[in-house]
Amino acid sequence: MQTKAMEDILVQVENRYEAIRVLAKEARRINMIIKMSPEEIEEKPTTIAINRMIEGKVKFYYEEPEAE
Repeated sequence: MQTKAMEDILVQVENRYEAIRVLAKEARRINMIIKMSPEEIEEKPTTIAINRMIEGKVKFYYEEPEAE
């Protein structure tokens, strides 16, 4: 991953490891959509996920721990 892309992603997600985890889940989701689609897509799912993350199109949240 390019350094500039990682810097742009870290603006939205503070933790580098959490950003990679979110990107991996998004890339898997995109890959599943590509496999189900009849069209041919030139970009790799990882590249699409990185671009979507930089553009702020990937939404994620942290679950709050349940109170006992």
